[in-house]
Amino acid sequence: MSRLESLFARLGVALATLAAVLALTACGPQSGSDGPAAQSGDTLRILAGSEVQDLAPLKEDMARAAGMQVEFSYTGSLDAVEALESGEEYDAVWLSHGKYLQQTESLKPRIKASERIMTSPVILGVKRSKADALGWTKNEPTWGDVATAAATGKLDYAMTSPSSSNTGFTALVGVASALAGTGDALDIQSIQTDKLAALFKGQKFIAGSSGWLADAYVQRQGELDGLVNYESVILQLNAGGKLQEPLVPVYPKEGIVTADYPLMLLNDTKRDAYTRLVAYLRKPETQGFITRNTLRRPITAGVERAASIPDRVLIELPFPASRTVMDALLEAYQAQLRRPASTYFVLDVSGSMKGQGIEQLQGAIAGMAGDDTSLTGRFARFQLREQVLLLPFSDRVFPPLVVTMPENAADVQATLERIRRFNQSLSPDGGTAIFTAVQHAYARALSDKGRDAGRQYGIVLMTDGENTAGMGREEFLRWYAGLPSAQKSIPVFVVLFGDADADELKAIADATGGRVFDGRKSLRTAFKQIRGYL
Repeated sequence: MSRLESLFARLGVALATLAAVLALTACGPQSGSDGPAAQSGDTLRILAGSEVQDLAPLKEDMARAAGMQVEFSYTGSLDAVEALESGEEYDAVWLSHGKYLQQTESLKPRIKASERIMTSPVILGVKRSKADALGWTKNEPTWGDVATAAATGKLDYAMTSPSSSNTGFTALVGVASALAGTGDALDIQSIQTDKLAALFKGQKFIAGSSGWLADAYVQRQGELDGLVNYESVILQLNAGGKLQEPLVPVYPKEGIVTADYPLMLLNDTKRDAYTRLVAYLRKPETQGFITRNTLRRPITAGVERAASIPDRVLIELPFPASRTVMDALLEAYQAQLRRPASTYFVLDVSGSMKGQGIEQLQGAIAGMAGDDTSLTGRFARFQLREQVLLLPFSDRVFPPLVVTMPENAADVQATLERIRRFNQSLSPDGGTAIFTAVQHAYARALSDKGRDAGRQYGIVLMTDGENTAGMGREEFLRWYAGLPSAQKSIPVFVVLFGDADADELKAIADATGGRVFDGRKSLRTAFKQIRGYL
Protein backbone atom coordinates (compact mmCIF):
# COMPACT_ATOMS: atom_id res chain seq x y z
CA MET A 1 0.00 0.00 0.00
CA SER A 2 1.34 3.46 -0.93
CA ARG A 3 1.73 6.29 1.55
CA LEU A 4 -1.19 8.15 -0.05
CA GLU A 5 -3.41 5.07 0.19
CA SER A 6 -2.39 4.60 3.81
CA LEU A 7 -3.36 8.20 4.47
CA PHE A 8 -6.83 7.73 3.08
CA ALA A 9 -7.24 4.34 4.73
CA ARG A 10 -7.01 6.08 8.07
CA LEU A 11 -9.94 8.22 7.00
CA GLY A 12 -11.93 5.06 6.35
CA VAL A 13 -12.22 5.72 2.61
CA ALA A 14 -11.85 2.83 0.17
CA LEU A 15 -9.60 3.90 -2.68
CA ALA A 16 -10.77 1.28 -5.12
CA THR A 17 -10.97 3.62 -8.12
CA LEU A 18 -9.59 6.87 -9.39
CA ALA A 19 -13.04 8.35 -8.97
CA ALA A 20 -12.82 7.75 -5.23
CA VAL A 21 -9.57 9.67 -5.08
CA LEU A 22 -11.05 12.59 -6.99
CA ALA A 23 -14.12 12.57 -4.80
CA LEU A 24 -12.00 12.86 -1.68
CA THR A 25 -9.92 15.59 -3.27
CA ALA A 26 -13.03 17.65 -3.72
CA CYS A 27 -13.75 17.25 0.00
CA GLY A 28 -10.55 19.02 1.11
CA PRO A 29 -10.55 22.57 2.49
CA GLN A 30 -11.82 24.88 -0.22
CA SER A 31 -9.85 27.89 -1.41
CA GLY A 32 -13.03 29.91 -1.73
CA SER A 33 -12.40 33.37 -3.16
CA ASP A 34 -8.70 33.45 -2.24
CA GLY A 35 -7.73 34.06 -5.87
CA PRO A 36 -9.05 34.35 -9.41
CA ALA A 37 -10.10 31.25 -11.31
CA ALA A 38 -7.20 29.17 -12.61
CA GLN A 39 -6.21 30.02 -16.16
CA SER A 40 -5.13 27.13 -18.36
CA GLY A 41 -2.51 29.29 -20.07
CA ASP A 42 -0.49 30.00 -16.93
CA THR A 43 1.17 27.58 -14.51
CA LEU A 44 3.01 27.83 -11.22
CA ARG A 45 5.79 25.26 -11.61
CA ILE A 46 7.04 23.90 -8.27
CA LEU A 47 10.09 21.70 -7.78
CA ALA A 48 9.10 19.66 -4.74
CA GLY A 49 10.56 17.05 -2.43
CA SER A 50 8.97 13.63 -2.65
CA GLU A 51 7.81 14.04 0.97
CA VAL A 52 5.04 16.48 -0.01
CA GLN A 53 3.41 14.12 -2.48
CA ASP A 54 0.88 13.27 0.23
CA LEU A 55 -0.62 16.74 -0.25
CA ALA A 56 -1.70 15.86 -3.79
CA PRO A 57 -5.39 15.82 -2.74
CA LEU A 58 -5.15 19.60 -2.25
CA LYS A 59 -3.78 20.31 -5.71
CA GLU A 60 -7.02 21.57 -7.24
CA ASP A 61 -7.66 23.85 -4.29
CA MET A 62 -4.08 25.09 -4.52
CA ALA A 63 -4.67 25.99 -8.16
CA ARG A 64 -7.86 27.87 -7.30
CA ALA A 65 -6.06 29.77 -4.57
CA ALA A 66 -3.05 30.61 -6.74
CA GLY A 67 -5.22 31.66 -9.66
CA MET A 68 -3.37 29.38 -12.09
CA GLN A 69 -2.51 25.76 -12.62
CA VAL A 70 -0.04 24.27 -10.13
CA GLU A 71 2.43 21.73 -11.51
CA PHE A 72 4.70 19.66 -9.26
CA SER A 73 7.98 17.98 -10.25
CA TYR A 74 9.11 15.68 -7.45
CA THR A 75 12.75 15.00 -6.67
CA GLY A 76 15.30 14.51 -3.89
CA SER A 77 16.91 17.34 -1.97
CA LEU A 78 20.38 17.26 -3.54
CA ASP A 79 18.79 16.57 -6.93
CA ALA A 80 16.75 19.75 -6.49
CA VAL A 81 19.85 21.80 -5.74
CA GLU A 82 21.66 20.27 -8.71
CA ALA A 83 18.70 20.94 -11.03
CA LEU A 84 18.56 24.59 -10.03
CA GLU A 85 22.33 25.03 -10.23
CA SER A 86 22.28 23.57 -13.75
CA GLY A 87 19.81 26.27 -14.83
CA GLU A 88 16.49 24.41 -14.80
CA GLU A 89 13.66 26.92 -14.42
CA TYR A 90 10.98 26.67 -11.75
CA ASP A 91 8.75 29.27 -10.16
CA ALA A 92 9.08 27.88 -6.64
CA VAL A 93 10.72 25.07 -4.71
CA TRP A 94 9.16 23.18 -1.80
CA LEU A 95 11.39 20.88 0.23
CA SER A 96 11.04 19.43 3.70
CA HIS A 97 14.14 21.39 4.71
CA GLY A 98 15.64 24.32 2.83
CA LYS A 99 18.95 24.85 4.61
CA TYR A 100 21.20 23.13 2.07
CA LEU A 101 19.64 25.05 -0.80
CA GLN A 102 19.66 28.31 1.15
CA GLN A 103 23.37 27.90 1.94
CA THR A 104 24.28 27.36 -1.73
CA GLU A 105 25.87 30.66 -2.76
CA SER A 106 24.81 30.50 -6.41
CA LEU A 107 21.16 29.97 -5.43
CA LYS A 108 20.79 32.43 -2.56
CA PRO A 109 19.97 35.39 -4.86
CA ARG A 110 17.27 33.35 -6.62
CA ILE A 111 15.21 32.88 -3.45
CA LYS A 112 12.81 35.84 -3.43
CA ALA A 113 10.67 34.72 -0.49
CA SER A 114 10.36 31.74 1.86
CA GLU A 115 7.43 30.74 4.08
CA ARG A 116 7.17 27.73 6.40
CA ILE A 117 4.07 25.60 5.78
CA MET A 118 4.17 22.80 8.41
CA THR A 119 6.72 21.08 10.65
CA SER A 120 7.84 17.62 11.68
CA PRO A 121 10.96 16.88 13.75
CA VAL A 122 13.30 14.08 12.71
CA ILE A 123 13.37 11.66 15.65
CA LEU A 124 14.03 8.04 16.58
CA GLY A 125 11.16 5.55 16.78
CA VAL A 126 12.02 2.57 18.98
CA LYS A 127 10.01 -0.59 19.63
CA ARG A 128 8.33 -0.34 23.02
CA SER A 129 10.01 -3.50 24.35
CA LYS A 130 13.44 -2.18 23.34
CA ALA A 131 12.75 1.30 24.74
CA ASP A 132 11.67 -0.32 28.03
CA ALA A 133 14.81 -2.47 28.13
CA LEU A 134 17.02 0.56 27.54
CA GLY A 135 15.16 2.61 30.15
CA TRP A 136 14.09 5.21 27.59
CA THR A 137 10.38 5.10 28.41
CA LYS A 138 11.19 6.44 31.89
CA ASN A 139 14.13 8.71 31.11
CA GLU A 140 14.75 10.20 27.70
CA PRO A 141 18.26 9.42 26.47
CA THR A 142 20.94 11.74 25.21
CA TRP A 143 22.32 11.26 21.71
CA GLY A 144 25.39 9.89 23.46
CA ASP A 145 23.20 7.21 25.07
CA VAL A 146 21.78 6.34 21.66
CA ALA A 147 25.30 6.09 20.20
CA THR A 148 26.42 3.82 23.05
CA ALA A 149 23.43 1.51 22.58
CA ALA A 150 24.13 1.32 18.84
CA ALA A 151 27.85 0.72 19.26
CA THR A 152 27.33 -2.10 21.77
CA GLY A 153 24.81 -3.98 19.64
CA LYS A 154 21.78 -3.05 21.76
CA LEU A 155 20.10 -0.92 19.08
CA ASP A 156 19.74 -1.87 15.41
CA TYR A 157 17.88 0.73 13.36
CA ALA A 158 17.05 1.86 9.84
CA MET A 159 17.75 5.32 8.41
CA THR A 160 17.78 6.92 5.00
CA SER A 161 20.99 7.92 3.25
CA PRO A 162 21.94 11.52 4.13
CA SER A 163 23.06 12.12 0.54
CA SER A 164 19.71 11.02 -0.89
CA SER A 165 17.02 11.95 1.61
CA ASN A 166 16.24 14.91 3.85
CA THR A 167 15.48 12.71 6.86
CA GLY A 168 18.92 11.11 6.78
CA PHE A 169 20.61 14.45 6.15
CA THR A 170 18.64 16.22 8.89
CA ALA A 171 19.33 13.40 11.36
CA LEU A 172 23.05 13.44 10.55
CA VAL A 173 23.24 17.21 11.09
CA GLY A 174 21.28 17.02 14.34
CA VAL A 175 23.32 14.18 15.82
CA ALA A 176 26.62 15.80 14.77
CA SER A 177 25.57 19.09 16.39
CA ALA A 178 24.48 17.35 19.59
CA LEU A 179 27.63 15.20 19.89
CA ALA A 180 29.86 18.23 19.24
CA GLY A 181 28.56 19.60 22.53
CA THR A 182 29.38 23.23 21.75
CA GLY A 183 25.85 24.59 21.61
CA ASP A 184 26.89 26.59 18.53
CA ALA A 185 26.42 26.01 14.84
CA LEU A 186 28.53 23.05 13.76
CA ASP A 187 31.90 23.70 12.14
CA ILE A 188 34.29 21.22 10.54
CA GLN A 189 36.61 21.13 13.56
CA SER A 190 33.70 20.19 15.84
CA ILE A 191 32.66 17.06 13.91
CA GLN A 192 33.17 14.14 16.31
CA THR A 193 33.80 11.32 13.85
CA ASP A 194 34.51 8.67 16.51
CA LYS A 195 31.23 9.29 18.33
CA LEU A 196 29.30 9.46 15.07
CA ALA A 197 30.89 6.22 13.83
CA ALA A 198 29.74 4.54 17.04
CA LEU A 199 26.17 5.64 16.40
CA PHE A 200 26.17 4.41 12.80
CA LYS A 201 27.34 0.93 13.78
CA GLY A 202 23.68 0.35 14.60
CA GLN A 203 22.41 1.46 11.17
CA LYS A 204 21.53 -1.95 9.77
CA PHE A 205 19.28 -0.84 6.92
CA ILE A 206 19.54 2.08 4.53
CA ALA A 207 17.13 3.60 2.00
CA GLY A 208 16.94 6.48 -0.43
CA SER A 209 13.59 7.92 0.71
CA SER A 210 11.70 8.24 3.99
CA GLY A 211 8.51 6.73 2.56
CA TRP A 212 10.22 3.64 1.20
CA LEU A 213 12.13 3.27 4.46
CA ALA A 214 8.84 3.17 6.39
CA ASP A 215 7.45 0.48 4.08
CA ALA A 216 10.70 -1.51 4.32
CA TYR A 217 10.64 -1.27 8.11
CA VAL A 218 7.21 -2.93 8.16
CA GLN A 219 8.63 -5.82 6.08
CA ARG A 220 11.80 -6.10 8.18
CA GLN A 221 10.54 -5.15 11.63
CA GLY A 222 11.61 -8.52 13.03
CA GLU A 223 15.24 -7.66 12.23
CA LEU A 224 15.26 -4.07 13.55
CA ASP A 225 14.68 -2.24 16.83
CA GLY A 226 13.45 0.99 15.25
CA LEU A 227 14.10 3.67 12.67
CA VAL A 228 15.06 7.31 12.25
CA ASN A 229 12.38 9.24 10.39
CA TYR A 230 10.00 12.16 10.56
CA GLU A 231 7.82 12.20 13.65
CA SER A 232 4.84 12.19 11.29
CA VAL A 233 5.99 8.97 9.58
CA ILE A 234 6.58 7.21 12.90
CA LEU A 235 3.11 8.21 14.12
CA GLN A 236 1.62 7.01 10.82
CA LEU A 237 3.33 3.64 11.27
CA ASN A 238 1.80 3.34 14.74
CA ALA A 239 -1.62 4.14 13.31
CA GLY A 240 -1.30 1.85 10.29
CA GLY A 241 -2.04 -1.46 12.01
CA LYS A 242 0.94 -3.30 10.48
CA LEU A 243 3.41 -3.18 13.37
CA GLN A 244 3.98 -6.13 15.67
CA GLU A 245 4.52 -3.65 18.49
CA PRO A 246 4.24 0.15 18.60
CA LEU A 247 7.14 2.53 18.20
CA VAL A 248 8.00 4.87 21.07
CA PRO A 249 8.89 8.34 19.73
CA VAL A 250 12.28 9.24 21.23
CA TYR A 251 13.36 12.89 21.46
CA PRO A 252 16.96 12.94 22.80
CA LYS A 253 17.61 15.49 25.51
CA GLU A 254 20.00 17.73 23.58
CA GLY A 255 17.38 18.31 20.92
CA ILE A 256 16.53 17.50 17.33
CA VAL A 257 16.33 19.24 13.95
CA THR A 258 12.87 19.98 12.61
CA ALA A 259 11.79 19.93 8.99
CA ASP A 260 9.71 23.06 8.39
CA TYR A 261 8.74 22.52 4.72
CA PRO A 262 9.51 26.01 3.37
CA LEU A 263 7.81 27.04 0.15
CA MET A 264 10.40 29.24 -1.56
CA LEU A 265 9.63 31.67 -4.39
CA LEU A 266 12.13 31.76 -7.26
CA ASN A 267 10.24 33.64 -9.99
CA ASP A 268 9.29 37.11 -8.82
CA THR A 269 6.79 37.52 -11.65
CA LYS A 270 4.69 34.83 -9.93
CA ARG A 271 4.80 36.53 -6.51
CA ASP A 272 1.05 37.25 -6.41
CA ALA A 273 0.19 33.62 -7.14
CA TYR A 274 2.80 32.48 -4.60
CA THR A 275 1.39 34.81 -1.94
CA ARG A 276 -2.14 33.56 -2.51
CA LEU A 277 -0.97 29.93 -2.39
CA VAL A 278 0.90 30.47 0.88
CA ALA A 279 -2.15 32.19 2.38
CA TYR A 280 -4.29 29.21 1.43
CA LEU A 281 -1.84 26.64 2.80
CA ARG A 282 -1.53 28.53 6.09
CA LYS A 283 -5.23 29.27 6.60
CA PRO A 284 -6.66 27.44 9.65
CA GLU A 285 -8.92 25.12 7.65
CA THR A 286 -6.05 23.93 5.44
CA GLN A 287 -3.67 23.56 8.36
CA GLY A 288 -6.25 21.48 10.18
CA PHE A 289 -6.65 19.24 7.15
CA ILE A 290 -2.86 18.84 6.84
CA THR A 291 -2.24 17.96 10.49
CA ARG A 292 -5.13 15.49 10.66
CA ASN A 293 -4.14 13.69 7.47
CA THR A 294 -0.33 13.84 7.49
CA LEU A 295 0.31 14.03 11.27
CA ARG A 296 2.62 17.00 10.75
CA ARG A 297 2.48 19.93 13.14
CA PRO A 298 0.56 23.03 12.05
CA ILE A 299 2.44 26.29 11.62
CA THR A 300 -0.55 28.59 12.08
CA ALA A 301 -1.24 29.73 15.64
CA GLY A 302 -4.47 28.47 17.15
CA VAL A 303 -4.77 25.38 14.93
CA GLU A 304 -5.09 22.23 17.03
CA ARG A 305 -2.59 19.57 16.04
CA ALA A 306 -3.70 15.98 15.39
CA ALA A 307 -4.51 14.09 18.59
CA SER A 308 -1.64 11.58 18.20
CA ILE A 309 1.06 14.26 18.01
CA PRO A 310 2.77 14.55 21.43
CA ASP A 311 2.24 17.77 23.34
CA ARG A 312 5.81 18.70 24.10
CA VAL A 313 8.34 21.48 23.68
CA LEU A 314 10.84 20.70 20.93
CA ILE A 315 14.46 21.68 21.56
CA GLU A 316 15.96 22.74 18.25
CA LEU A 317 19.62 22.06 17.53
CA PRO A 318 21.62 24.65 15.55
CA PHE A 319 22.16 24.05 11.84
CA PRO A 320 25.59 24.50 10.18
CA ALA A 321 26.05 28.01 8.86
CA SER A 322 27.71 27.01 5.59
CA ARG A 323 27.34 24.47 2.84
CA THR A 324 31.05 23.66 3.21
CA VAL A 325 30.37 22.15 6.63
CA MET A 326 27.35 20.26 5.32
CA ASP A 327 29.36 18.80 2.44
CA ALA A 328 32.17 17.81 4.81
CA LEU A 329 29.65 16.04 7.02
CA LEU A 330 28.14 14.18 4.05
CA GLU A 331 31.57 13.14 2.82
CA ALA A 332 32.56 11.96 6.30
CA TYR A 333 29.40 9.86 6.49
CA GLN A 334 30.15 8.14 3.20
CA ALA A 335 33.88 7.59 3.78
CA GLN A 336 34.18 7.06 7.54
CA LEU A 337 30.91 6.91 9.49
CA ARG A 338 28.53 4.52 7.79
CA ARG A 339 28.92 0.75 7.68
CA PRO A 340 30.95 -0.05 4.55
CA ALA A 341 28.95 -1.48 1.67
CA SER A 342 29.37 -4.63 -0.39
CA THR A 343 27.59 -4.03 -3.68
CA TYR A 344 27.03 -6.62 -6.43
CA PHE A 345 26.25 -5.27 -9.91
CA VAL A 346 24.66 -7.91 -12.15
CA LEU A 347 25.10 -6.51 -15.66
CA ASP A 348 23.35 -7.68 -18.81
CA VAL A 349 25.81 -7.87 -21.73
CA SER A 350 23.60 -9.96 -24.00
CA GLY A 351 23.43 -9.29 -27.73
CA SER A 352 20.46 -6.93 -27.38
CA MET A 353 22.69 -4.49 -25.48
CA LYS A 354 24.72 -3.66 -28.59
CA GLY A 355 24.86 0.00 -29.52
CA GLN A 356 23.29 2.55 -27.20
CA GLY A 357 22.57 -0.04 -24.52
CA ILE A 358 26.19 -0.93 -23.78
CA GLU A 359 27.21 2.71 -24.19
CA GLN A 360 24.72 3.83 -21.54
CA LEU A 361 25.70 1.00 -19.20
CA GLN A 362 29.38 1.81 -19.52
CA GLY A 363 28.59 5.49 -19.00
CA ALA A 364 26.71 4.72 -15.77
CA ILE A 365 29.57 2.59 -14.42
CA ALA A 366 32.10 5.25 -15.44
CA GLY A 367 30.05 7.86 -13.59
CA MET A 368 30.27 5.84 -10.38
CA ALA A 369 34.00 5.42 -11.01
CA GLY A 370 34.49 9.18 -10.83
CA ASP A 371 33.60 10.55 -14.27
CA ASP A 372 30.41 12.21 -12.97
CA THR A 373 31.54 15.39 -11.20
CA SER A 374 28.06 16.76 -10.53
CA LEU A 375 26.76 17.29 -6.98
CA THR A 376 24.74 14.07 -6.95
CA GLY A 377 27.48 12.28 -8.87
CA ARG A 378 30.01 13.02 -6.12
CA PHE A 379 27.91 11.20 -3.53
CA ALA A 380 26.95 8.36 -5.89
CA ARG A 381 30.56 7.31 -6.53
CA PHE A 382 32.11 4.11 -5.29
CA GLN A 383 33.00 4.97 -1.71
CA LEU A 384 36.05 4.36 0.45
CA ARG A 385 35.96 0.88 2.08
CA GLU A 386 33.24 -0.32 -0.34
CA GLN A 387 33.55 -3.76 -1.87
CA VAL A 388 32.40 -3.70 -5.50
CA LEU A 389 31.62 -6.76 -7.63
CA LEU A 390 30.83 -6.34 -11.34
CA LEU A 391 29.21 -9.52 -12.65
CA PRO A 392 28.48 -9.51 -16.42
CA PHE A 393 26.16 -12.10 -17.91
CA SER A 394 24.52 -13.08 -21.18
CA ASP A 395 23.27 -16.66 -21.57
CA ARG A 396 25.92 -17.56 -19.01
CA VAL A 397 27.59 -15.85 -16.08
CA PHE A 398 31.07 -14.47 -16.71
CA PRO A 399 33.92 -14.15 -14.19
CA PRO A 400 33.41 -11.00 -12.11
CA LEU A 401 35.68 -8.14 -11.22
CA VAL A 402 35.97 -7.84 -7.43
CA VAL A 403 37.66 -4.84 -5.85
CA THR A 404 37.68 -3.29 -2.41
CA MET A 405 38.02 0.46 -2.31
CA PRO A 406 40.90 1.58 -0.08
CA GLU A 407 40.40 3.41 3.20
CA ASN A 408 42.68 6.25 2.13
CA ALA A 409 41.47 8.64 -0.57
CA ALA A 410 45.03 9.02 -1.85
CA ASP A 411 45.02 5.35 -2.93
CA VAL A 412 41.69 5.38 -4.77
CA GLN A 413 42.74 6.06 -8.35
CA ALA A 414 44.47 2.74 -8.98
CA THR A 415 41.34 0.85 -7.89
CA LEU A 416 39.05 3.06 -9.98
CA GLU A 417 41.31 2.48 -12.99
CA ARG A 418 40.79 -1.30 -12.63
CA ILE A 419 37.03 -0.70 -12.70
CA ARG A 420 37.32 1.54 -15.77
CA ARG A 421 39.38 -1.01 -17.70
CA PHE A 422 36.97 -3.82 -16.87
CA ASN A 423 34.03 -1.61 -17.79
CA GLN A 424 35.49 -0.79 -21.19
CA SER A 425 36.10 -4.48 -21.88
CA LEU A 426 32.39 -5.35 -21.68
CA SER A 427 31.21 -6.67 -25.05
CA PRO A 428 27.57 -7.63 -25.72
CA ASP A 429 26.72 -11.00 -27.23
CA GLY A 430 24.46 -14.02 -26.65
CA GLY A 431 21.19 -14.62 -24.81
CA THR A 432 19.91 -13.50 -21.39
CA ALA A 433 20.10 -15.66 -18.24
CA ILE A 434 18.64 -13.17 -15.78
CA PHE A 435 17.61 -15.43 -12.91
CA THR A 436 20.72 -17.62 -13.07
CA ALA A 437 22.89 -14.49 -12.81
CA VAL A 438 20.91 -13.09 -9.88
CA GLN A 439 21.08 -16.43 -8.06
CA HIS A 440 24.83 -16.51 -8.63
CA ALA A 441 25.25 -13.00 -7.18
CA TYR A 442 22.95 -13.75 -4.25
CA ALA A 443 24.86 -16.91 -3.34
CA ARG A 444 28.14 -14.99 -3.54
CA ALA A 445 26.72 -12.21 -1.32
CA LEU A 446 25.52 -14.75 1.27
CA SER A 447 28.96 -16.35 1.33
CA ASP A 448 30.64 -12.96 1.79
CA LYS A 449 28.18 -11.93 4.49
CA GLY A 450 28.90 -15.14 6.37
CA ARG A 451 32.54 -14.06 6.58
CA ASP A 452 31.89 -10.37 7.28
CA ALA A 453 28.48 -9.48 8.71
CA GLY A 454 29.54 -5.90 9.49
CA ARG A 455 28.86 -4.66 5.97
CA GLN A 456 25.76 -3.36 4.18
CA TYR A 457 24.93 -5.85 1.41
CA GLY A 458 22.91 -5.13 -1.73
CA ILE A 459 22.52 -6.41 -5.29
CA VAL A 460 21.79 -4.32 -8.40
CA LEU A 461 20.41 -6.01 -11.52
CA MET A 462 20.42 -4.20 -14.86
CA THR A 463 18.87 -5.87 -17.91
CA ASP A 464 17.22 -4.75 -21.13
CA GLY A 465 15.39 -7.92 -22.11
CA GLU A 466 13.43 -11.02 -21.23
CA ASN A 467 14.90 -14.16 -19.70
CA THR A 468 15.91 -16.56 -22.49
CA ALA A 469 18.35 -18.95 -20.80
CA GLY A 470 19.05 -20.66 -17.49
CA MET A 471 16.54 -20.90 -14.64
CA GLY A 472 13.13 -19.28 -14.98
CA ARG A 473 11.28 -16.93 -12.65
CA GLU A 474 9.34 -19.61 -10.77
CA GLU A 475 12.45 -21.73 -10.26
CA PHE A 476 14.31 -18.72 -8.87
CA LEU A 477 11.44 -17.79 -6.55
CA ARG A 478 11.25 -21.36 -5.26
CA TRP A 479 14.99 -21.32 -4.64
CA TYR A 480 14.73 -18.03 -2.76
CA ALA A 481 11.70 -19.18 -0.75
CA GLY A 482 13.68 -22.21 0.37
CA LEU A 483 16.43 -20.13 1.96
CA PRO A 484 16.49 -19.87 5.76
CA SER A 485 14.77 -16.65 6.89
CA ALA A 486 18.06 -15.25 8.20
CA GLN A 487 19.45 -15.39 4.65
CA LYS A 488 16.60 -13.37 3.11
CA SER A 489 18.09 -10.05 4.16
CA ILE A 490 19.86 -8.92 0.98
CA PRO A 491 17.67 -6.74 -1.27
CA VAL A 492 17.87 -6.89 -5.05
CA PHE A 493 17.37 -3.52 -6.75
CA VAL A 494 16.37 -3.73 -10.39
CA VAL A 495 16.98 -1.25 -13.20
CA LEU A 496 14.50 -1.44 -16.08
CA PHE A 497 16.06 -0.75 -19.46
CA GLY A 498 15.10 -1.21 -23.08
CA ASP A 499 12.47 -3.94 -23.53
CA ALA A 500 12.95 -5.56 -20.14
CA ASP A 501 9.98 -7.54 -18.80
CA ALA A 502 8.75 -5.31 -15.96
CA ASP A 503 6.64 -8.03 -14.32
CA GLU A 504 9.49 -10.52 -14.17
CA LEU A 505 11.88 -7.98 -12.71
CA LYS A 506 9.36 -6.68 -10.20
CA ALA A 507 8.96 -10.25 -8.94
CA ILE A 508 12.67 -10.30 -8.04
CA ALA A 509 12.52 -6.93 -6.27
CA ASP A 510 9.31 -7.76 -4.39
CA ALA A 511 10.54 -11.16 -3.22
CA THR A 512 13.84 -9.83 -1.89
CA GLY A 513 12.64 -6.54 -0.41
CA GLY A 514 14.24 -4.43 -3.13
CA ARG A 515 12.83 -1.85 -5.50
CA VAL A 516 12.47 -1.28 -9.25
CA PHE A 517 14.04 1.80 -10.87
CA ASP A 518 13.22 2.98 -14.37
CA GLY A 519 16.38 3.51 -16.39
CA ARG A 520 14.70 3.78 -19.77
CA LYS A 521 15.15 7.56 -19.91
CA SER A 522 18.58 7.68 -18.27
CA LEU A 523 20.51 4.67 -17.08
CA ARG A 524 23.02 6.90 -15.30
CA THR A 525 20.28 8.66 -13.33
CA ALA A 526 18.76 5.32 -12.27
CA PHE A 527 22.12 4.05 -11.01
CA LYS A 528 22.65 7.29 -9.07
CA GLN A 529 19.24 6.90 -7.44
CA ILE A 530 19.99 3.32 -6.44
CA ARG A 531 23.20 4.40 -4.70
CA GLY A 532 21.04 5.94 -1.98
CA TYR A 533 19.83 2.45 -1.06
CA LEU A 534 23.24 0.80 -0.80
